[in-house]
Amino acid sequence: MALFPASGNTPVSTFIPEIWAAELMVPLQEELVLASPVCVNNDYEGDIRAPGDQVHINSLNRPTVVTYSRNADVNAQLLDTDEMILAIDHGKAFAFAVDDVDRVQSASGSDLIYKATEESIQALRVAADSYVGSRMVAGALTANKKTFTVGTDDVFDTLVDYGVILDNVDVPLRKRFAVVKPEIKAAMLKHDRFIASSYGSEIPIQNGVIGSLAGFTIAVTPHLPTDVEMIVGSPVATTWGQNLLSLESFRHPTKFAHVVRGLHVAGAKVTRPEALVIASVAP
Repeated sequence: MALFPASGNTPVSTFIPEIWAAELMVPLQEELVLASPVCVNNDYEGDIRAPGDQVHINSLNRPTVVTYSRNADVNAQLLDTDEMILAIDHGKAFAFAVDDVDRVQSASGSDLIYKATEESIQALRVAADSYVGSRMVAGALTANKKTFTVGTDDVFDTLVDYGVILDNVDVPLRKRFAVVKPEIKAAMLKHDRFIASSYGSEIPIQNGVIGSLAGFTIAVTPHLPTDVEMIVGSPVATTWGQNLLSLESFRHPTKFAHVVRGLHVAGAKVTRPEALVIASVAP
């Protein structure tokens, strides 16, 4: 299904905003890295409707296992939970106007609006990834903030060591990830144990994933937080909820122009900090 009308067809004033908004979530989700299912879960996304909403997360405390002896009584333990709040405190909006003269003079007015909206969506993606990265850094354990050196063998050994950290706190082996900056990716690609995910195939790279190394799915983005070159962990560590609340088009009230604007809200919280490792290059 096309996201927008074909060139020269229906003008933007006749778009159905509800359908348009639903479709535009697809390219945003496919391009996310830190805020994608590779790195986060949306188990508690809830019904997000506005900035300032809160999602209540009840975390189950693990029942105690006791030693059993024949004919001994086993007393039932009352289950207990801890409550955490996922605050929807990330709100980003865009709005632009396309003058009627510019729309007519362009190759296609619909194409011009499409391209401007596409660029706005990419800006939302960058903002979302940057937001999730900052939450991961803030929520990780101090003991899990590490430094490493860069080199073909160094990055492999580093991932092996970080895997041990996750092993010791029972983080599942499945779906472990390492998100790195492009400079670190270059060293990983040179390692003979790196397994490329889609080079030489017709499968598109999604969510920045380029392959695997040392048991980790490797993804790349230049939008890691300042002074952080690698974030390693599991999607169980961070929960993420988002909603593209509004995407609408209307005539400008005082100009001969179309206005397009959108509002994206989200929240992220590290619920299992032991399942993250934040790494910087050693000075």
